[in-house]
Amino acid sequence: MMHITVVAVGRLKTSPLLSMIQRYASLLHWKFQIKEIDSKEELKTSFPEKFLSLTPKGSFLIALDEKGEDLSSLEFSQHIHNWQNHGKSHLCFIIGGADGLPSLLKEKAQKTISFGRATWPHMLVRLLLVEQLYRAQQILSGHPYHRE
Repeated sequence: MMHITVVAVGRLKTSPLLSMIQRYASLLHWKFQIKEIDSKEELKTSFPEKFLSLTPKGSFLIALDEKGEDLSSLEFSQHIHNWQNHGKSHLCFIIGGADGLPSLLKEKAQKTISFGRATWPHMLVRLLLVEQLYRAQQILSGHPYHRE
């Protein structure tokens, strides 16, 4: 079974955004969790190590960054399919704060992807990610949720 962890800067409190993230997460067949780092941690020199300590051992590390590869939903689902088929059973997506990810974290990532060239609020990126994960799941199962 696929496990997906998101390590993200900032603590998302009760809000419509949190409700939407929880809704999509509840629809995933994959085990899904979000680990949050307080945004005040970003100012500390130990921040990259703290961030990495929350990434599950042996997981395939994927950075979300505006300079990453811009994938269509079909391409994203194909990547997930390929990772699964190549024994990558635990994916870990990392999302930085308002200033993005430190270069050390980007260097550690085995893949860097983008949700377009536009800059998105880091809290909103969580919703975009979990929706794309749900969409990928539906594409891979042949469900008509995704339309082209």
